[in-house]
Amino acid sequence: MRTSRKKKKKANTNDRISDLPSNVIDGILANLKIRDLVRTSILSKKWRYMWTSAPHLCYDDDFFERFLRLRDPDTVVCKIIMDVLMLRNGPVCKFSIDESGYCGSLFSMENINMWIPFMSKDIKHLELETYCIPEDENKKMPDILFSCKELTFLKFSSFDLSVPPNFYGFKKLLELHLVMVTFASSALESLISGCPFLEKLSLEECICSNYLVITSPSLKVLVLVLYGAKSICLKEAKNLIDFTLKAYRTRSLIKSLPKIKKFSLGKLMQQYPYAGIPPNHVIPPYADIPPMLLTSSFSSLEYLKLEDFNFNDKEDILYVVSALKSAPRLIELIIKQRFSKVDTTQVFDLSKELKSLSCCLKLQTVKVYTGDCSQYAMSLIKSILANSPLLKILTFYFCSYHRLDSRMLLKISQDLLMMKRASPGAQVNFLHSAY
Repeated sequence: MRTSRKKKKKANTNDRISDLPSNVIDGILANLKIRDLVRTSILSKKWRYMWTSAPHLCYDDDFFERFLRLRDPDTVVCKIIMDVLMLRNGPVCKFSIDESGYCGSLFSMENINMWIPFMSKDIKHLELETYCIPEDENKKMPDILFSCKELTFLKFSSFDLSVPPNFYGFKKLLELHLVMVTFASSALESLISGCPFLEKLSLEECICSNYLVITSPSLKVLVLVLYGAKSICLKEAKNLIDFTLKAYRTRSLIKSLPKIKKFSLGKLMQQYPYAGIPPNHVIPPYADIPPMLLTSSFSSLEYLKLEDFNFNDKEDILYVVSALKSAPRLIELIIKQRFSKVDTTQVFDLSKELKSLSCCLKLQTVKVYTGDCSQYAMSLIKSILANSPLLKILTFYFCSYHRLDSRMLLKISQDLLMMKRASPGAQVNFLHSAY
């Protein structure tokens, strides 16, 4: 009887997790952060060194926060990263360091030159993101990064872009993200020309010292948050379908634009990165895109998002009218007003321009976000409702620093309900919140 109990007890202590299929185990390891990944070593004897063959190594803010109170956190963190790389017994397919919330200085040229050789042959996904480079450090992008020939995803920040003369390209790269990088147009062109299959390019909070020309036939998604660019030419990006643009000086910035399906446009308020916004700053008007270019590029547009909008600026209102008239296939429209000081002294008549929208819009979803109850915002909403027979839902979201009194809220609601609708089934939502 005792023997059978012992056998039964032993049968219940089987290591079930180790009996999982290898592809399931690989999937578990690939989705763990570095701290949890190493902790799997205590699960069982079979798992003790299994983490050393995990293909993904990800260091994020949760990892760095644990070392902030140490006397010399940089030294400790660098040693941990290096020790993990040295203990590896398999390829590193993904290596990610996001220390954007960490105040250290890990991204020295010495550290990067030590890390990359442990992964350059097999690395496919590489992210090195920081806001802090040592003051005495060379800001040039490390040449050793260009030895990672198998990359399909690259994200890098805070260095100056410099392409070595012996660079033959990232032949498999699909996504390139540069954050807070300073570059000359020639350097970016040299990099992109070596990426024949590039599908997504993101330049966020970057400084471009000259005219920006992007010649990438394979490019489908482009995100530009730029300072300093004098013009942007996308003539050769013929397959581009999703374009996001946010620039400081937007006037006459876009010189060429292919037919796109999704367009997001915004404005940068400050002249240089991290410079404060003046307290009485008035929002500038949108980009002055030539009418012929607007008509040809927006003919296939299905989604339009306008951020940092100013309902009290006639040029911004006219831009929306021109965009709607030039986009016969537009399905979704989002307009967001920046919640800052706007010039409300202007008085202008938009009846003629808004009347020209009687072209039966194809809009199905409209979202309007504003911080002040402008008569021009209400006029635009009224015109959209009256000329959108396919409209399903329109949401008017009012967000301000002060809560409106009940009489004002009631008046806005009544005005919206009384507006004529071309679509009998159109739903109109009015939402209000205060900070």
